[in-house]
Amino acid sequence: MNTQEFEELWITLNELYNANRFIEYIEISSAAIESAIALGMYKKAILLLRYSCASYFQTGDLQVSISVLEQYRELTFQYGDDIDLIHHYILAAIYWGTLGHLKKSGEFMIKGLKIAERIQHIDSMGKIYNNLSDLENSLGNYQKAKDFALKSLYYANFFETKHDNPYTGIIYSKINLAVAQIWLEEFDEADELLQELLAMIQKPPYSKVQLEVINAYALLCEKQGRIGEAIDLYQKSKHYALQNNDLSMLQTIYNSLVKLIEEQGNKIVLCSIQKEYINILLEIQRENYTHMLFEMEYNDQKKQLEKTSFIDPLTNVYNRRYFDENAEKMVEKASAENQQLALMMIDLDYFKEINDTNGHLFGDDALTITATKLKDYFQPFESIVARFGGDEFIVLCQLQEGESVQMMAENLYQTLNSLSLTINDETVHLEFSIGLSTNNQGQIIAVAELIHNADTALYTSKRNGRNQITLYNQYSDVGNSK
Repeated sequence: MNTQEFEELWITLNELYNANRFIEYIEISSAAIESAIALGMYKKAILLLRYSCASYFQTGDLQVSISVLEQYRELTFQYGDDIDLIHHYILAAIYWGTLGHLKKSGEFMIKGLKIAERIQHIDSMGKIYNNLSDLENSLGNYQKAKDFALKSLYYANFFETKHDNPYTGIIYSKINLAVAQIWLEEFDEADELLQELLAMIQKPPYSKVQLEVINAYALLCEKQGRIGEAIDLYQKSKHYALQNNDLSMLQTIYNSLVKLIEEQGNKIVLCSIQKEYINILLEIQRENYTHMLFEMEYNDQKKQLEKTSFIDPLTNVYNRRYFDENAEKMVEKASAENQQLALMMIDLDYFKEINDTNGHLFGDDALTITATKLKDYFQPFESIVARFGGDEFIVLCQLQEGESVQMMAENLYQTLNSLSLTINDETVHLEFSIGLSTNNQGQIIAVAELIHNADTALYTSKRNGRNQITLYNQYSDVGNSK
């Protein structure tokens, strides 16, 4: 699929999702997601994956929805921004809550809310307050659920206050508000809301949100003593939830049906419903959705642990351990594919004097700003940037097509040479000695040899007066300095 074909499909998918045509969206979204990733359009791939999570959830396929969430999470943590991260936490919270893990659901919601409040993202704040309302309803805190639902509607411009880019998921907020009102015995207010929502329901097949409206109205009938009407509504909802294979919703519906039919005293129907309920519970147990979520969380914790063991805590670049474990692979790959690599040893000149004169915190700042500049400079390259020890950094990078070693070295030197820090209204300019070696277009296959050559070039830079870059030359003891 080329770029133009993808863009046309992108428009179609957005139209389908916004029209709540979830089944149609699911049918054609996979190819678009694969193409977006292949074309490097990661932001669009992330959005399509988020829509896929929601679409599978709305059609009741929780297992596929959770598996898509994992792909969404991976891409979000690699290429996403704050808003993508918020949506990840929102989705994770919904799944944990759906499976009955309410405390964990709340933890994810609060994580998302903190980011949303920091960047003042109104849509996300509306979503999260809606989800918190649903959570409090599940916990039986109905006044709190009502307050959160009203706050969510506030961010949806339901009241007089207007927001730019308001929250658009108003139906769920109204459902949660109605449910809270029912339990608070504010029946007239709940009925008014639900009648409005029922009027919006289209012909079947019904989506999850439409079934939630029917279930909320069934709850209203139940609490008002209209038992027969409540049973009929739950039976209707059950029929379509079965079609959607929405096991979590079926569990809620069967729980209500068993209780109401038991009140009616109809033992034959009760026996039949109980058998169906047992089968649903067994299927939920077989699917083991919770295990999938725990596995996902374990992988996150494992990655965080790996990151901690490979990252220098002061400068937030890789440490020597990571370099030692990964540089060899990069050099072997370059040798097999005849790629040109450059290895640089970078030393902050007069670092002891900087520490002694300005203090160790200033020295830490000097190292941190150097590391940040190196990360930014080598971000477009396939590279490893690491703190080698003390005031010394090491970088291994693959040269970009058409770029010479001399050009890259000169640009790096100029970039580092512009660094300065201010202390007591005085500006301190940082200076660097750099030694550089190459793998001779894949001819050198030992990392140790590359480091030795770069270290030799670094020594030459220092011997010749510091604040310069030297390219290692095997035919000369001095090398070429700048």
